Amino acid sequence: MTVLWKFLVIGVFGGSIYALASMGVVLTYKTVGVFNFAYGAVAMFCAYTYWQLHDSWHLTAWISMPLLLLVVAPVIGVVFERLFRPLSGASAEVQIVVSLGMLALFEALAPLLYGTEDRPLQGIFPRTTFLVGSLHVGWDQLATLVLSLVLAAALWWLLRHTRFGTATRAVVDNGELAAVIGVNVDNVRRAAWVVSSVFAALVGVLLSPTQGLDVYVLTTVVIYAFAPAVLGRMVSMPLAFVGALALGMVVSVLSRWGSSGTVADLEASIPYLALFVLLVVLGPWLKEPGVPARVTAAAPAAPPDAPSPAAPRRRRDGRVVAGLVVSGLALGAPAVVHGPQLTDMTAGAVYVLIALTLVVLTGWAGQVSLAQFSFVGIGAFTAGHLAGATGSTFVLAAVAGMAIALPFALVVGWVSLRLKGLYLALATMAFALLMDGLVFNRPGLTGGLTGITVPRPRIAGISFAGVTALYELVVVVVVLAGLGALALYRGPVGRRLQILRDSPMAAATLGVNLTVTKLVVFAACGIVAALGGAFYGAVQQSVTPTDFSFGASLELLLLVVLGGRAVISGAVIAGAVYSLEVVHLLPIPNGVIKYLPLAVAAGVIGLATNPDGTLSLSKAEARKALSVLRPLPRRRVVLGQLGAPAEAPRHARPEVASGV
Repeated sequence: MTVLWKFLVIGVFGGSIYALASMGVVLTYKTVGVFNFAYGAVAMFCAYTYWQLHDSWHLTAWISMPLLLLVVAPVIGVVFERLFRPLSGASAEVQIVVSLGMLALFEALAPLLYGTEDRPLQGIFPRTTFLVGSLHVGWDQLATLVLSLVLAAALWWLLRHTRFGTATRAVVDNGELAAVIGVNVDNVRRAAWVVSSVFAALVGVLLSPTQGLDVYVLTTVVIYAFAPAVLGRMVSMPLAFVGALALGMVVSVLSRWGSSGTVADLEASIPYLALFVLLVVLGPWLKEPGVPARVTAAAPAAPPDAPSPAAPRRRRDGRVVAGLVVSGLALGAPAVVHGPQLTDMTAGAVYVLIALTLVVLTGWAGQVSLAQFSFVGIGAFTAGHLAGATGSTFVLAAVAGMAIALPFALVVGWVSLRLKGLYLALATMAFALLMDGLVFNRPGLTGGLTGITVPRPRIAGISFAGVTALYELVVVVVVLAGLGALALYRGPVGRRLQILRDSPMAAATLGVNLTVTKLVVFAACGIVAALGGAFYGAVQQSVTPTDFSFGASLELLLLVVLGGRAVISGAVIAGAVYSLEVVHLLPIPNGVIKYLPLAVAAGVIGLATNPDGTLSLSKAEARKALSVLRPLPRRRVVLGQLGAPAEAPRHARPEVASGV
């Protein structure tokens, strides 16, 4: 019992950091209505900034911390407020995309400003310990707990016993009414963003001495605070604070039974498992902010099986022709591209196939998913185990991977029946992180850090081990998948998906079975992603768990948003950018390549409200540019203006009786 009590106490100390983080997450959501997916990225960026001030420029902590908390963090908060202010009436999907774009922006900005080398960060509190009975307690642990309690009490007092707190409650209850009675809503929301950013900066500085200064680790470890925030239903900071302490105790107790193997994996995945379970259980009581971005009430409702109008059909037929032309050019590419560059193009084509599933799922059905690369990993590792040494059973292995991915996809689809928008995105994120920690982390399944070999396919006695043969096979599969998706979109199923995206209530009214539709779309996208995973492994020939981490799913979503999440060409653009960013298809200097992730993140933020992405924006700008080249309209000279009577138009003359 004494040992258990020690672990509980240690858990309270460890959970205090995430309690501080959860309060910042709840504050912005409660006040502004925005869930900040970039909260961990802000903490990471501030930790790097503190290292620059304290360790690199050798400023004392008494100077570095005030600069960080009173200058850097507030500036970040103001930037967030200015960015999200125009999106206050946007859909949750748009806000999610912008928040994820900011996450990617900070992840790209930190290495550019501060470098990529490993470095330690000195903590702001001493690491020495003292005895409480037989328990060794670190001064840094005690100081962190006290700091969290003090800040929580100060925030509670501020919101309960000051005029600012009264204004904040008015904004939370009814922002429009608060503005009518004289409350400056923008100032209240700006203050919420600033306080949240200050909390994130503290979290980053407190976590870095133990977690290390690592962009990905610091960004994802703050996700531990998301489960307590959901426990508080995104509005109760006291409940979120207590939930974070309880989560810390559970993780501490699990660490008692071992520091390696399954127990260690479970210990690391407990916060993600708690997030997934809490979302499913509390789904009916979680409030979704924002309003639908697309208002369809004014348009007459058409039945799901109604044919498409003629004009849009002609426009889509033009897209079919353009797609076939691009496909023909792709099939002819081996005539001019050879060797490693053709292999890189094959990788880009596989990425197009995977991105196509996200176009259908997110762009057409409106179901935001951050777990697509989890299904890709299932297909790739299954192909590695079952395709044989020469790839003779590659087709059976690909089908087996699709079959294994199906129940996982149905689980995510079942979750989508209870959740939507923000909470569905959180659930898919938790699912992806659980796959990383509990499935892909198993050396017997994935080969661990060394990975697993995937052979090139051999189908019906025909070997596709050659670079050109594999490229042609992948392009044919991608073209068939694209044509299938286009046929799906133009048929009754596409109309059902559009109604499901724009108005689920209207879909139910028109007789669309939401349960079946959601399950089918998640299942179809999951198995096609698994098929893409089999080809992904065949192209790479060796895959590791890091290839299919949550970061890969996030990158996929961002690239699809950049290309256009509601158009098939968006998947093609995503594959092209992936080829430039990851496999370096073109001989672009590294000095330019390193800025590409930053450009992608900025492009995603700018195009979040445009579901057609880059291509649509390019067309609009091209029309504006070409409009100045059009000839001016020819002016007709009216004779009446020159002194002669003007002849009335023929159709305007009065009718004259015959013989007069």
